[in-house]
Amino acid sequence: MDYIQFASNLPPDRTITFGSAEENEEVMKRWGVKQEMRQLGTGSYRSDLAVLTTEEAELYVDRFSKAVSMELEPPAGTVGILFPRSASGQFLACGQDVGNEKLIVTPDGSGVDIVIPDLAGSEAITLSKARFIELTEVLAPTYDRQQGLAVIEGNMARMDALRQAVIRLVAQPELEANAEQLSSLLAATVLFITDSPRQGARSENLHAPGTRRRVAKRAQAYIDGHYRQSVRMEDLCRETGVGVRTLQRSFRQYFDFTISDYVKTVRLNATLRELTAAHHAENSVTEIAMRNGCTHLGRFSIEFRRRFGYSPKQTLEKRASQKS
Repeated sequence: MDYIQFASNLPPDRTITFGSAEENEEVMKRWGVKQEMRQLGTGSYRSDLAVLTTEEAELYVDRFSKAVSMELEPPAGTVGILFPRSASGQFLACGQDVGNEKLIVTPDGSGVDIVIPDLAGSEAITLSKARFIELTEVLAPTYDRQQGLAVIEGNMARMDALRQAVIRLVAQPELEANAEQLSSLLAATVLFITDSPRQGARSENLHAPGTRRRVAKRAQAYIDGHYRQSVRMEDLCRETGVGVRTLQRSFRQYFDFTISDYVKTVRLNATLRELTAAHHAENSVTEIAMRNGCTHLGRFSIEFRRRFGYSPKQTLEKRASQKS
């Protein structure tokens, strides 16, 4: 399956297309969604997004042509409900492969670390925390509303029906005529979440305490703050308080890529951001690359082109032409 086929169920007249993960991230900020993204896959990037914004909820449908990692957090004061979609069946959330069979509930103030392969995306809903509580109190009075970030596994046919309902509503511009459909979708989604534990399906807290998550997140935070410098394994071990084997294993299991791959990805994406924002007369590729920790310039140029599908110089010249 190619990307065009994979993304074919998005409404073309309501879809935004992005040429980089950074563009995608910036647009999501307009809706208050924190979506810190990095491209992992190699070659030219494309993603597509369709959004329906209403007073009661926001609906999102997105598709990605390349593997990406992201830290996703819904807008403040809302609950996010994410239906993963992947052509390969793999979709990693906080170190767990949730595949296409589970949905993720992200309560107010919680983020989820996501790694997705090529040809993946999601359908998603955000609604206010107050509205979510109101619906659960009315529809499922015994539901435990205190649980944190959770993955819910339930009846696949019901979940597929919810996915399709999100897509249909996003494709319909006249919201007023579909207020009942939106209300029905929210009620059905809440019932799916609250029914699953009673039906014997799993409802797991993705933020359960454990060494793996703590070590991986501490190492990630250290790299994010020090990637412009030399990132040494001994510094990461000192920061996380574990030996190198535990550090490497925990990071790989949680994020599904190695520490060295992550350091390279952070540096390449940081360089891309600066090149995209730079002015040709004020910055050079060498200056920007060196500033972001890419000290082996010959190797950097090859890796940059392989990752993004074009050279650093082409990126800078394109930005300069746009500003002139």
